[in-house]
Amino acid sequence: MKKILYTMLVALATTLSFTSCEDVPAPYDIPTGGNTGGGTTVDTEGDGTEAKPFSAADIKSGKAKGNDVYVKGYIVGFVPDKDISEAKFTADGCEATSNVLIAASADETSVDKVVPVQLPFGDVRTAINLKDNPNNLKQEVILGGNIENYFGKPGVKSVVWAKIGDKEVGKKPGTEIVIAGTPKGTGSKEDPFNIAAANKYIKDGGAADVEVYVKGKVSELKMYKEQYHSIDYYISEDGTTNNQFYVYGGLGLGGKDFTKLEDLKVGDEVIICGKLKNYNGTYEFDVKNYIYSLNGKTDGASTPDTPDTPELKAGLNLDTTKGLVTFVNDGVEEGETVTFVVEELGLEDAKEVAELPLSDGTKLTFGADEGTNKTKYYASKKSIRIYKNNTMHIAGKSKIAKIVFTCDSKSTVGNATATLSFDGNNIDYKNVFDAASGKANVQFQFTKIAITYAK
Repeated sequence: MKKILYTMLVALATTLSFTSCEDVPAPYDIPTGGNTGGGTTVDTEGDGTEAKPFSAADIKSGKAKGNDVYVKGYIVGFVPDKDISEAKFTADGCEATSNVLIAASADETSVDKVVPVQLPFGDVRTAINLKDNPNNLKQEVILGGNIENYFGKPGVKSVVWAKIGDKEVGKKPGTEIVIAGTPKGTGSKEDPFNIAAANKYIKDGGAADVEVYVKGKVSELKMYKEQYHSIDYYISEDGTTNNQFYVYGGLGLGGKDFTKLEDLKVGDEVIICGKLKNYNGTYEFDVKNYIYSLNGKTDGASTPDTPDTPELKAGLNLDTTKGLVTFVNDGVEEGETVTFVVEELGLEDAKEVAELPLSDGTKLTFGADEGTNKTKYYASKKSIRIYKNNTMHIAGKSKIAKIVFTCDSKSTVGNATATLSFDGNNIDYKNVFDAASGKANVQFQFTKIAITYAK
């Protein structure tokens, strides 16, 4: 009996040892069939064409690749800062305009199933971001752009076109720019390009690092950027919204700061000086462009007589006709004056300025209240920027009778509510901002310091 049982077990073992591996079911969690070498393939839902856009699932799976492709999904949220793990699946409280999250389902709330989309500045961002368009949440959107990593995950960047509902913005990927109108002008100050010539210059590969002049009429105002004192707007041949040309980060007449959006008006005739570029399919003026001529007036043109400089008083003096801020130490006789130019002090662009030792021994120290921007140097303005409620302590090499700060514009003289005190060789200033919430504060931005020491 034992011998029969033993024989049966040996036969069974032999049979199992010669059974093909293909008869063993593949692991259930390997969609391609596991170790079978075959099985069912996961098909993509799209091919990236306008007729059949890639889906969020295509991107997540790695099947979607390439530039100038179309992507479809539902807007489900945004990333508030730099980490996608902090994603918000709502439009409430959204302050981020530079990105949205899309998914295959309008009700998706898992970070693992979303695709981040970078919104470049311009019409696409304006139309799609959740801060300005909270009703876009859970709406289907079709985008034209490139499949690239974003926030460390497969995403969509360089978006040049979008469609949400019946609204389309931007130019479809690969769209040839059609030059409307007859190009005129050479791009010089005396013979500026018209809009058609500016478009042709970019299309033909004109030098991107050369400043040219373009003439047109303001056709649409987009926004005022308080941080840069610039305006984003459009110009066209006739002041209508037909065949517009985008002016990004534009400064005022002669490169001066804008103070508000209303400083420009639709219909204003302008000649703009700056560099031209193709930004993700949009032909535009690059940042740091400025108005050379406004309604026929140039910065060097005759202007009304400038009022006399107000008589200086002890303490803080603000002169908005000439852009001067003067500290006057009461009753101290004036002696030697030493002048320092900010751009010659070796400061790093867009970096905090905490201490500024001057070559004659005087030292400036800057501080900021909690939650406010810190004092910085900006090379584009050649100035040190003191924000609201920032402080400046001046430790003089000796007693100071007067200091004159030359500002980078007439408007950047700080707040009228700023405080100033003298104590021996020391001076303390604070750009106090006490206006009602939501009103713009006045920054103190100076390019030159003239220190007059006591006699």
